[in-house]
Amino acid sequence: MFAIQSCLADLTHATVPLMTDFGDLYRELGKKLRQARETQGLSQEKLAGQLGISRASVVNIEAGRQRAPLHLLWRLSEALGTELCLLIPRLEEMLPSAEQVELGPDMIRQIREIAHGDAQTTQVLTRFVGRLRTAIESNSPARKAHEQKQSRRKS
Repeated sequence: MFAIQSCLADLTHATVPLMTDFGDLYRELGKKLRQARETQGLSQEKLAGQLGISRASVVNIEAGRQRAPLHLLWRLSEALGTELCLLIPRLEEMLPSAEQVELGPDMIRQIREIAHGDAQTTQVLTRFVGRLRTAIESNSPARKAHEQKQSRRKS
């Protein structure tokens, strides 16, 4: 328990939330790109043609599966008639509230205590603990790999 508290205490002192999984960021960026494209009345195929990329790339960028380089994001924003900064998700858009992650009230209370009442730190920790819980409880590839390592050690 002390190791977990120590780890969480280190995270609470960070002034900027630590992002280790940028998938959510790219998915949110993709949603904004899709909304801007649809607002302009452009099809994925037409936008791809304007940019000299494949339609599949546009599909994957909008889904957050393909991470577009900065120069392509600039070109996308120009083609969509918007500023690039308006397409990049703000931190507030990326942080879920404590109520969005299904953790028990005792766990949320403990997280708030560790965060010393700081709302942003509470959100970061809640998301971290929620993902950790999901990974542990799910049948994820990471869990399977961990279980395989554990079974090899026992052999």
